[in-house]
Amino acid sequence: MIEAKYNYKFVKMPIKLSLDYMLLGLDGMARAFMEMRQRKTPMRKYPTYMISLYKVMMARQLTQTTGLPCYLAVQWSDKAGICKLPPDITPLRISQGGSMQRGDSQDIEPVVYFDMSDFKELANEKHEE
Repeated sequence: MIEAKYNYKFVKMPIKLSLDYMLLGLDGMARAFMEMRQRKTPMRKYPTYMISLYKVMMARQLTQTTGLPCYLAVQWSDKAGICKLPPDITPLRISQGGSMQRGDSQDIEPVVYFDMSDFKELANEKHEE
């Protein structure tokens, strides 16, 4: 959806750079970086979205190093949304969080919470007339 709407080519990034994709313009030059997530719950089920503090730190470092923005795109069960990463909040709202679904204690870590209102809903072009 994002690739078609903005005419970007998504290039998978190596794990060591922490975010999922580099977005290239028509000229082949980088325009942004993006982390992508998929959730089985509706977008408005929770008042905040949680993401690893490490991901936020790496996004900030990528932006500081390259001057390019970083984004978080999420596909929920009912909608898709995108927001700036890191979010424009100071100070960041940090707590301990994560998931034990995979049985890995490393999945519990410092996390950043930000409001769902930080997300811009993306229209699903396939379903619009």
